[in-house]
Amino acid sequence: MTLTSPDAGTQRLCRSWLLTARREDLAHFRRLASLSMREWRQPPHVTEVVLHGVTELLSNVARHVADPRCTLELCHLGEAVLVTVHDRSSALPKITLPDWTAEEGRGLWLLREMADDLGYALTEDGKQVWVRVGSAASEPV
Repeated sequence: MTLTSPDAGTQRLCRSWLLTARREDLAHFRRLASLSMREWRQPPHVTEVVLHGVTELLSNVARHVADPRCTLELCHLGEAVLVTVHDRSSALPKITLPDWTAEEGRGLWLLREMADDLGYALTEDGKQVWVRVGSAASEPV
């Protein structure tokens, strides 16, 4: 799907999937995201963060949301790639300094450190959580 953004006529390429978040399906959605990154000619460092975002956001729905039906959306916005997950829970994520000895609880913190932006907002039927990864900058050294 190709959409034209109202701001400056920028092309916006998007992929969207309605799904039930289950840990056993994460590899499938990582592959779909990887194919999109290849099609959109994104560099390896962008692809790495996008795939981490897909994994983390869908894992959190599978782990923390009673109704794991959600929407995964990837959009290429010209100078950035946006990963967004819409789910049916109004419980907002908590991003705290992780306990490095714990077996879980550091995914969103790491993702926030890797990405250019991470945010969330309540919607009428739950919330959306997103990660934005800039694609215009050169690869980190």
